[in-house]
Amino acid sequence: MEMSKAAIAPRQPSVTDEQRKHPLFPAYMAYRSAMSTQLVQADRFETWLRLRERDLRDQELQQHPRFKEFHRWMRENKGGARPCPGGQWPDNFMAWLEGARW
Repeated sequence: MEMSKAAIAPRQPSVTDEQRKHPLFPAYMAYRSAMSTQLVQADRFETWLRLRERDLRDQELQQHPRFKEFHRWMRENKGGARPCPGGQWPDNFMAWLEGARW
């Protein structure tokens, strides 16, 4: 049976010995394996780690006691339609917590 070259997983980013020592490296390898299964190239370890940390920070901010109030305010005032002085998420949430309204 012949396989099309399009069905071969792309070459994944190389890893260093230093990266292998990182405590989150096994989670990265699981992510990398999943990307290979989907026939797409995984992010480099540093990029994956940065995005993972950002996702964790975002999840933590979404657990903030006033997040639902912020979300409701954004919907009612169409806050996403106008530029926020604080920028985009999560800076707009932090600015809103400090009293900024736009």
